[in-house]
Amino acid sequence: MRTTIKDIANYTGFSVTTISLVLNNKANKIPKSTKDTILEAVEKLNYHPNRLAVGLVKKRTDTIGLIISDVSNVFFSNLAKGVEDECRKKGWNLFLCNTNDKHTRDLSYIQALADKGVDGILFCMSLDSDKKKAMESIKLFEKLKMPFVMIDRFLEEATCSSVVVDHVQGGYAATKYLLDHGHKKIGCITGPRELEDSCDRFAGYKKALDEYEVAFRKELVYEGKYDCESGATGADYLLKQDVTAIFAFNDMSAYGAYNRMNQKGIKIPEEISLIGYDDIFFSELLDVPLTTVHQPVYDMGVEAVRQLAAEVESERGSRKCITFQPVLIERASVADKKRSKIK
Repeated sequence: MRTTIKDIANYTGFSVTTISLVLNNKANKIPKSTKDTILEAVEKLNYHPNRLAVGLVKKRTDTIGLIISDVSNVFFSNLAKGVEDECRKKGWNLFLCNTNDKHTRDLSYIQALADKGVDGILFCMSLDSDKKKAMESIKLFEKLKMPFVMIDRFLEEATCSSVVVDHVQGGYAATKYLLDHGHKKIGCITGPRELEDSCDRFAGYKKALDEYEVAFRKELVYEGKYDCESGATGADYLLKQDVTAIFAFNDMSAYGAYNRMNQKGIKIPEEISLIGYDDIFFSELLDVPLTTVHQPVYDMGVEAVRQLAAEVESERGSRKCITFQPVLIERASVADKKRSKIK
């Protein structure tokens, strides 16, 4: 049976009121000897407050939910670490929910977390969320009057704060780097076209081509799913287009392309250059370390908790958009075609 305040009262002989004052740090007029006796009893009887009961009184549970789309993706595990570390600093508890990129699970987890009495939710939309499905999730949050912050995958119509990366700049930086190294036939493996982050990276890709007066060619674009499998099939397609470089819109897709080219005996970067996006841990451990665009994922997780905390503690809704800047990390997977021509 769970130990209650009444059990401590029976054990120590002090009143429930006295014990409650001690446990809530309001025992200014209670003798130290009494406090010590009560705290010793708390430890001996293994007393822990009933968080649900406390939550009913305070109208707060100091618990939040994090809904992510794929816990096996290192991007999301890094994000979750940032969230969890910041929650611990604040004394908050965290529920982690993995949707396997299914919109129906987005909805069920939002409802389940609300039923658990969480104070708010950090929300990363599933990959199969088109605009209609995304709005369905947003309306459920609004119906439940649940504070939430969207991370990475954002919808303009959402009435919430968001923590994102400037993906237009990220896509531009990656493409510009390839152009600066003499590549003009640059293929790209995008994410799902309905996702804002993929659209923004694509806009950055086109912006760099325009700036360098390189004609955009739609046959050099392959729509992927942000996974290794579509990275491999994207590489198969783009190799037939005789591209000299591939820009994969996330590192998982880049890994798929990397492995496929290894299988075909195509040397990176001597025959094909490759650039990714995310800078997850394994990118620097490949035989040919991957040049990629770094997203400050851990910091995004920390900031998302801070934004949600501000909203929960103020009890006011907000629409702040915190935008992090990406940074290109130069490694060994891009060849300099200009230099090779000179040689």
